[in-house]
Amino acid sequence: MYQSVELEIMDRLNQSKELISHISNLELHNQNSELVKIQKGYLFVSLYSSIEYTVTSIVSRYLEILKQEDLKPMDYHRYLLCAVLDGKFNALAECGKKKIWDKKKEFFDALFSSEPIDIDNSVFPTDGMNISQKQIEDIWSIFNLGGNPMPEGINIWVLNEIKEHRNAIAHGREKAADIGGRYTFNVLNQRVSDIERLWRPSRILCNCRLD
Repeated sequence: MYQSVELEIMDRLNQSKELISHISNLELHNQNSELVKIQKGYLFVSLYSSIEYTVTSIVSRYLEILKQEDLKPMDYHRYLLCAVLDGKFNALAECGKKKIWDKKKEFFDALFSSEPIDIDNSVFPTDGMNISQKQIEDIWSIFNLGGNPMPEGINIWVLNEIKEHRNAIAHGREKAADIGGRYTFNVLNQRVSDIERLWRPSRILCNCRLD
């Protein structure tokens, strides 16, 4: 049920692995070249693309599967209701004073309904910022995933480091060569390994559950 998503995730992870391999080959010939520094910088862009695609795709696919279950709202884990009833929460938050009580009643009608809930698979538990540790922890909590959000041995600041460097390059605040020039091959190779461990699809997919 997740096969197509898993293949796409691995394709993106493999792009980062190909890039780090290319960087290794370049360093063998000219360790201080500008091209090597640029490639090192753009590795952070590649790693972040893997993170964002993995998180958004799995959340979307998970909600699609929940939708197929045709369950009523109260059949879901309490935190899953944050996603399942997202539209009702939004309607309540965005209505004016004249409609507030009607929207409250509609919310509880939906919550205690015996009819299957229509789930929007575009819902994503985020504050609108780029994906970081906080978003990952929220996903683990709201979607009731087993295990720890961050695998043992991976520093919690790795996600923030990748996010910040990606944003700095993408928005033109820093040049890729300037960021890449701060890192050795060994450190970057460890970052690739960390992200592969963090976003190994089976680590997330096998933890998805309803109860």
